[in-house]
Amino acid sequence: MSALLAWWAIAAACASVAAAVFVWQHRRITLLRREVHDAQQRLALLGQIAPPLTQAALESTPQTCERIVERLLALVPAQTALCFVAIDGRMTLGAKSDAGYAQFLRTGDVYEGDTIVDWSQRNHCAGVVGPARANLPPDVAIADMSVEPAGMRLGGPLVGSRDRVWALCVPMMQHRGYGLRPAVIGTIYVERTHDDPFTHEDIRTACAIARLAGDALARARFSDEVKREAQVDQLTQLLTATTFRKRLREEIETRRSHAQDRDVALFFIDTDKFKLWNDTFGHAVGDTLLKQLADLLREVAATGGFAGRNGGDEFCVALLDRTKDDAVAVAEHLRERIERMDFMATADGVPQPRIPVTVSIGVAHFPVDVPAHADAPADRLLEAADARMYDAKREGRNRVAYARARPVQSFT
Repeated sequence: MSALLAWWAIAAACASVAAAVFVWQHRRITLLRREVHDAQQRLALLGQIAPPLTQAALESTPQTCERIVERLLALVPAQTALCFVAIDGRMTLGAKSDAGYAQFLRTGDVYEGDTIVDWSQRNHCAGVVGPARANLPPDVAIADMSVEPAGMRLGGPLVGSRDRVWALCVPMMQHRGYGLRPAVIGTIYVERTHDDPFTHEDIRTACAIARLAGDALARARFSDEVKREAQVDQLTQLLTATTFRKRLREEIETRRSHAQDRDVALFFIDTDKFKLWNDTFGHAVGDTLLKQLADLLREVAATGGFAGRNGGDEFCVALLDRTKDDAVAVAEHLRERIERMDFMATADGVPQPRIPVTVSIGVAHFPVDVPAHADAPADRLLEAADARMYDAKREGRNRVAYARARPVQSFT
């Protein structure tokens, strides 16, 4: 009898162990299925995020920001979605959604203050703020502003109070190499009403978007910088000759089909006796002179036009919507101003004898000197201004030259 009881006890123990193993296996299988399901969802999510942001490598920074906002709204439904770009350490609005107060925000504006955007940038960390304690996923590095010591007084939503909305901000990082802390190059910001908190999946999705968006934004900014360097002369910061001519053609093509407001005046400017400056004071002083002249030309172009360095000590300025008489007056004022300026050169901190600086300016005008029906009018305008500049040289330098009568047009 005792043997039978012992056998039953052993059988019961085995059954209990088997049941426990079964329960453990069932839970394990369920957990694995959930992990597989989550992995499939993340893979599907990556498929929705990656292609658009990878394509953004071919776009400008503003276009990339717009694409980031579009992905945010598609995958994390929100009342407001914003994309900020860090420029000189300050967050600048790069793109925005069109609903709510966001429609009144202006891209390009700098936003500063004690908000979650500022907190996220300073701390290199994602954050969430709302009317209650946030329900955060355990596998995501994110701070709850309602329990953060600094978050009690800082890190609120961009607009309004934390008891009215849920706000989520995630920094976009750019890795700088081994041993260096990643740089925050921007942030993404989404906002919902107080009764619609962010779920675990929303937060994970926003963080995934930020990771890929950071790479896309870094590539776009690098591309913009390369394009800018190709378009801007590094010494004077004026347009390069190629970029200047391209823009001149675009402006004239836009205006040649209009009967009014189509004037384009062109100055071709050469610095008189610039070689004497270089030979006397050296190329470094000559470069300083060119930069000072470029500052003056940029000032003239700021009234409505653009300026470029043609090469060496030659410059071009295009003035838009100016009559020929107005343009000649501006050129004469510019010549007089340069003549009166005291361009003092120094060598080892010692002032050197003053060499006068003057310029010869050739002025040509579209459509007065080059008619609208002419072939390649921009090229013809450049040739005409260049020819007038050489007229000024032959007439003794330090003067403005221009055609005093409209050229005779052929009639067919």
